[in-house]
Amino acid sequence: MQRANQHFRRGFTLVELMLALMIVAVLAPILYSSLRVGFAEKAQAEQAVEPQRTASMALDWIAMDLGSALQPSTASSSLEGSFEGTDGQDDRGCDADDLQFYGISDSPQHEFNNGEIKSIELAVVVSPEGDHVLVRKVIRDLLSDQAPNPDVEVICRGIGGFNLRYFDGTNWTDTWDSTAEDNTLPAAVEITLTLDRPAGPLQNHDGSKCFQFVRVVQLPCSTAAFDSNVNSGGAL
Repeated sequence: MQRANQHFRRGFTLVELMLALMIVAVLAPILYSSLRVGFAEKAQAEQAVEPQRTASMALDWIAMDLGSALQPSTASSSLEGSFEGTDGQDDRGCDADDLQFYGISDSPQHEFNNGEIKSIELAVVVSPEGDHVLVRKVIRDLLSDQAPNPDVEVICRGIGGFNLRYFDGTNWTDTWDSTAEDNTLPAAVEITLTLDRPAGPLQNHDGSKCFQFVRVVQLPCSTAAFDSNVNSGGAL
């Protein structure tokens, strides 16, 4: 009989269960509030670094392409061509330059034809959703009998502006045509990438929602002299 009473006393009484439920009811909102604040701060931190991270990845990709640019040629071979950069604007009146050249850079989105000569074009296009997108148009099979359609690879979305300037060793210019420059590459290319982000916590201190990043890329195959101390306006 005594053992039965001892076994029975190991359970919880109704009062103890009610007390436990009351404690849980008090602590649950506190824990939920703490977790909610933590997740909100994490999301805000990710939003704060998103423009810099996106711009850095896009500029690294463009720098890789420019670093592989081949010396222009007037030969009739389909594996050789000019380096042509044009100054342009999009439907909003924002900078939307275009650059076409030949290079051998790899593509993060493809596992084939890497290391081979490709025709590369950097341009800003409008997506079906109305977003302005910086793309990389690549033609890989340059020896094809038929004109192949280029592979369109998205470099960056939410473009507020894409501007390129070219350094000839002395001055910066907004355009470059290698056929008019003795078939030479510019010594360097200045890339100005502007990202347009929705209004909100990503606004700058002046209330704007555009984030601008600048990088200067030296072209290894260029024969023009490049002064590493030239001031192009900053770099990322």
